[in-house]
Amino acid sequence: MRKIMASWTRFTGCWLVLMVALCFSVRAHEGEDHGAPARSTATAVALSARVAERNVQTPVGQFRFRLRQTPPDPRVGEETQFEVEVLERVEGGFGSSEGLQPAKISRVVARIAKADGTVIEPQLDAHEENRPGVRGVHYVFGSAGEYKISFDFTLADGRSLSVDFPVSVVVAPINWTFWLVLGALFLLSASVVVGYHVVLRRRGVAGKEVARRALPVSITVFVLFIVGAILLARVERPRQSRATGETTASAAVLPNAVAGPEIVIPKESQLLFGIRTAIVEERPVTAGLKVTGVVRARPNSRATIAPPVSGRVFFKDGLTLGSFVARGERIGTVEQILGASEQAGLEAQRTELQRAVLEQQAKRSEQEALAQQARARLAQAERELRRATELLEVGAVPRKRVEEAQTAVQIARQEVIAAEQQARIAAEQVRVVQTGAQRIGPVRRFPLIAPVTGVISDVKAATGQQVEAGSELLNVVDLSVVYLEARVFEGDLAKVRDARQASYTTPAFPDEVFGLGKGGGGRIVAIGTSVDPQTRSVPVIFEVANPANRLRDGMFVEIVFDVGETTPVLAVPKRAVITEEGRTYVFVFNGSERFEKRAVLLGAEGRDFYAVKSGLNRGERVVVDGVYQLRSARPG
Repeated sequence: MRKIMASWTRFTGCWLVLMVALCFSVRAHEGEDHGAPARSTATAVALSARVAERNVQTPVGQFRFRLRQTPPDPRVGEETQFEVEVLERVEGGFGSSEGLQPAKISRVVARIAKADGTVIEPQLDAHEENRPGVRGVHYVFGSAGEYKISFDFTLADGRSLSVDFPVSVVVAPINWTFWLVLGALFLLSASVVVGYHVVLRRRGVAGKEVARRALPVSITVFVLFIVGAILLARVERPRQSRATGETTASAAVLPNAVAGPEIVIPKESQLLFGIRTAIVEERPVTAGLKVTGVVRARPNSRATIAPPVSGRVFFKDGLTLGSFVARGERIGTVEQILGASEQAGLEAQRTELQRAVLEQQAKRSEQEALAQQARARLAQAERELRRATELLEVGAVPRKRVEEAQTAVQIARQEVIAAEQQARIAAEQVRVVQTGAQRIGPVRRFPLIAPVTGVISDVKAATGQQVEAGSELLNVVDLSVVYLEARVFEGDLAKVRDARQASYTTPAFPDEVFGLGKGGGGRIVAIGTSVDPQTRSVPVIFEVANPANRLRDGMFVEIVFDVGETTPVLAVPKRAVITEEGRTYVFVFNGSERFEKRAVLLGAEGRDFYAVKSGLNRGERVVVDGVYQLRSARPG
């Protein structure tokens, strides 16, 4: 017993020391943001801000968009603040040396999507900031990865424009202090319980008696462990988080950007943003044949809806550009108003129909009377059958009399059935004639039916508008599968037929390369049989899947066929190359934490690599992952 008490006393002393230390730590952290990671000093660290700019020229004007993001490297579960400023370039405008003035914004809607275009949050209403032309949005990301935040602006004068910026979200690092202290608490608790069991067994206690005596101690230790874990969670968190102090502005997309042509990025930031490099070296690059093409909807996936008659068109509620419709769905009606001569003819038809209604009603009455007479004859025949049956039982009549009565009942039943059927037919004829008479009027209505499944791609009439028969009202197109129509010169047709594979790009998604042919998800469905006499080209048709409707009808594409022999040349991955204002650049890793944006001259284009003519040397390293973040950085 003395050993037990001594062990229990040591355990209680250790727990008291740990609890006092944790309580003092909690007191020291009162008034602070307890989501911050534990450090030797509980000082809130001011987070820097990411600032990125876009210069956009649109048909409605020239604009500069400036995004301010806090923190610059958002983490999962951490609130991220975005502030976007819109400046419009005004010729002769005052307020800046470049003629930029804050735009008058009416409404801003933000969208959060993944880098592949999958929409995560379709609509976030932005709030107004203290400065003109600035709107703010707050969002908490639920998972790590590459995202895009898009802003749709509606200006005060009705103009609309859009812009998007990349966002990288990372997982907060593990707070090892929390787990080490928690592990120490667990080991201490387990050692006390196990030691108590060992002491009891050495004193000769065995079987269920050990568990019974150790139960109060085990419960007490468990309660103390839970209390300690709760106190520890108030001081330390399982994952590191940051205290949100005052935000400091920075002119770069990543922290610690320095002046000059280089961008300095700490090693930990490189890991968080997934920046990876590849060595520039000689490798076989398959020469590519580059041709232009256009996205086309399949012929059986496009339809035009036209009215069968002249009249006023009325679409169903909610039908607009981009609305989805199913094949056979009624999407509206056309009301035809007849002229005076036609209405006179209708009046004569209505008179004839009214006369026909009266005649049918008379026939109906006659048939109902015949049915009533047949039912009366049936009742009489059934009475005669009962009377004959009773007389047969006493021997007053022969069996033949009963059989004759049974036959009469069956005949009467058939007459009743026939008469009632004729009465129903007469009633239906009356209903049909009455319905036809009611439909005759000065207005006729014709339904508009969707011939294919798809989305509304064009609306050329408004509800209530007077339209002519055969005029184009709506266009419906199904873009789930589309054609790529490439124009190949007749001299290159043999190369296209022998090409092993191909790829295509589109200005709408400049950073993406889509495969064709083997492993690319597309296939050639047709090669033209005639040459265009003006361009001397032949159409080559590819069929590709378009599940998210990213490719639009009429969109321009550039297709590269892998043809010719492979030759080893100095090459750079396509993922590393960006194009700005007609020039091509790569980000060169200069060692340690320095990156340089360098212009390069490219040669032949392969499927995954470009041949490099100048600007790079063998052995240099270029950034292939993380370009999306570096692209928005401004040196210095």
